[in-house]
Amino acid sequence: MKQIWITRKGAPDVLQIKNSPDLIPRANEVLISVKTAGVNFSDILARRGRYPEAPNPPMVVGYEISGIVQSLGSDVSGFEIGQPVLAPVFFGGYATQCRVPKEQVFLLPDGMSFSQGAALPINYLTAYGMAIDMARMRRGDRVLIYSAGGGVGLALQDLCRFMGVQSVGVASHLKHAFLKDRGFECLIDPNLPNFETELSQIAGSRGFDVIFDSSGGQSWERGLNLLAPFGKLIAFGFSSCLDEISTGVPAFIPEGNSVWYGIDLFKLTQSNILVAGFNLATLWKRSFTKIGFWMNEILDLYRNGNINPIVDREFSFEQAVEAHRYIEERKNLGKVVLVNTESCQEIQNTSMNGSSIPRDTPQ
Repeated sequence: MKQIWITRKGAPDVLQIKNSPDLIPRANEVLISVKTAGVNFSDILARRGRYPEAPNPPMVVGYEISGIVQSLGSDVSGFEIGQPVLAPVFFGGYATQCRVPKEQVFLLPDGMSFSQGAALPINYLTAYGMAIDMARMRRGDRVLIYSAGGGVGLALQDLCRFMGVQSVGVASHLKHAFLKDRGFECLIDPNLPNFETELSQIAGSRGFDVIFDSSGGQSWERGLNLLAPFGKLIAFGFSSCLDEISTGVPAFIPEGNSVWYGIDLFKLTQSNILVAGFNLATLWKRSFTKIGFWMNEILDLYRNGNINPIVDREFSFEQAVEAHRYIEERKNLGKVVLVNTESCQEIQNTSMNGSSIPRDTPQ
């Protein structure tokens, strides 16, 4: 089989394809012949050496795959060889074969492409866990979503639209037309010189009931001042660290002995607001039970037509460097996936209703 390795910390060109022995499933595992593998921002951070859950290089990352059941371990029932499946995986997804514990394997729904199958798990698990279990979103809420054009941002918007929640998105102005069609109430470009002023005006006296913040640093402090009473700031990423890497300017300055950002608990009590953090990987390391429940709920939402995972670009395994660079430059509108062209002779390029964004969409 082939695997895409992060050979050392660094820029995208540290990725290399290597041949490895074929895998044999253990007793409770399903061996999947991988058709597509999702590319996540966490993969970028792992390559940069900024993702605590990732092993040290050399390593194979990849959190989600779709493909065909190739063989079954001795204790596995409920699956058949040749069935199309998808699976969240804890690393190892950038490969043409992947061994997956049976409880993490799910049948690919009818009508879902393999690319959508690899686009669904991590983005929608993150969005579902934050919006439903953590934020307890309700109809009529007003939320702010950072990185609105990314995979998690679009997954959150799917849930907002389904639940009757108003959403404001933070994204480059080149993505606004597409995001408006996806149902965002309002959009704002973070690169505007008066971004903070405009965001405060949009928040108004009401404020936001939930802020989903993938940026981090200064945006966390800003968000505390934009929340409505009983509002929730949910931190789930730190994309501004890439700016720190490229410019050498710290994205934030730790306070006192704090490793990240100091929270004034007295300010929280005075403002009647909540702060929370979400990390799918650390939850997964403790137990997959809750994640498995979410996954089944998400697949039901898809089958009922309530969510639609969007695939922006498909790259072959041999183009993994370009795929990482594409995300790192923040060009993607939706999900980026790697396609095993040895297994999929034709890269799937379905319509907007099915999966992919036309290639002439402004980036």
